Amino acid sequence: MKKLTLISIALFFVGFIFAQEEGGGSTLQQPTRPVEFPWQQMDVDTFSVPVSPVFIRQSDVFYYHTVWRIIDLREKRNHPYYFPTTRRGTWRSLAQTIFDAIDFNHPENLNSLPVYSDEFCELKLTPEEKRNILSNPKTRDIIDPETGQKINTEDYLEEFQPYEILSYRIKEIWFFDKQRSVLEVRILTITPVVEYERPSAAPDPNATPSADEEENYVEVPKAQRSAGVIKWDDLRPYLVKQEMFNVKNNAARLSYDDAITWKRQFASFVFQEQNTYSDRMIQDYIKNPRDQRIESDIIIDKIRSFEHELWEF
Repeated sequence: MKKLTLISIALFFVGFIFAQEEGGGSTLQQPTRPVEFPWQQMDVDTFSVPVSPVFIRQSDVFYYHTVWRIIDLREKRNHPYYFPTTRRGTWRSLAQTIFDAIDFNHPENLNSLPVYSDEFCELKLTPEEKRNILSNPKTRDIIDPETGQKINTEDYLEEFQPYEILSYRIKEIWFFDKQRSVLEVRILTITPVVEYERPSAAPDPNATPSADEEENYVEVPKAQRSAGVIKWDDLRPYLVKQEMFNVKNNAARLSYDDAITWKRQFASFVFQEQNTYSDRMIQDYIKNPRDQRIESDIIIDKIRSFEHELWEF
């Protein structure tokens, strides 16, 4: 009797398993991770917290110089920060990471990345103001569905996309720490710069009337807009959790925080330095683009020379 009972229970479980396979309705939770690797991948968000920089006492800093840089994503070396233009699996561009951290679509999110309107990060933007600076105001026609004729116009905001951020402006400070006898650089703020299309064409006022109106239109250059100023220390916790493409060895995991904060794997040039005139940029006194790049190198060489001249042999 006991053997019959055990056999019946065994047959019941075997039948239940086959029924699940035939019906295809497995109750197991399906994995949500994208299929990218044949091995078990560590979660991206399990990266460690940002590495804290060495504490600096003000009394140990007897020299510092502030400069502003531009990181142009059109340069080949900076492509890992621009691509992918759309989210692909666990891969996100630097701009997409920043957009996700700002989270302007959810104003109630109190943990979203704060954005400021000034370089000293004193004026914090409200969720509505963040949405406005990350949107392009446009106008569209309202068409009567019955007659197909224009009856009115309405204004709306078209949100910028991450691929429209083509450069970043960073503010950094170079200083010499006499306690450790080292020259260091720390990034203070970062400002994403959006480049977007203006109206596709504009009439040329100097053109003569023509039957073909397209001949009277000229191409309009792209407009640039600052997407707000972000404290670098506020952004680092988001960057350390996002893996980026390592062009040298993709198996060597590298986060955006590692690449920018510590390894400084980016191409850039200085467009402004701390000076007597407060906000004077290099382009204000040097007009030739080639000479502007030379001046940028001179500024950095001047800072590095200060450290070299401290040593005597």
